[in-house]
Amino acid sequence: MNDLFESDEWFGGKNVLFVGDIVQLPPVRGEPVFDKVTASTLKYRLGSMGAVNIWLDTVTYDKLTINERQKTDQKFSEMLDKVRRGFLDNQTLATLSERVFSMPIEKNLKYYNRMVMPQFACFQR
Repeated sequence: MNDLFESDEWFGGKNVLFVGDIVQLPPVRGEPVFDKVTASTLKYRLGSMGAVNIWLDTVTYDKLTINERQKTDQKFSEMLDKVRRGFLDNQTLATLSERVFSMPIEKNLKYYNRMVMPQFACFQR
């Protein structure tokens, strides 16, 4: 952006809006959008930047504290928060284990999906 706006200021002197959840859960049976980076890899990659911490020097942020998606189910919201932070306790593991469905045969899964999907139709817009 510096070259584009011919400026020596961070981000070309322009305001930049960063949006995201850096500890977001990965998709079920999917891959996370971002790779996990170890502290040593990060230090190696950013070592050439010297002692400048661009985040501390240039970025201010507002931390969102209300989980809008699961705000009606506090227990479920707290469990998801524990999972995404990697701090599972025995109660959370036990509760989640109660919800495991074992359907190794694809036709059984398709049948199950046909039976349960109408329950979720009320959430469609």
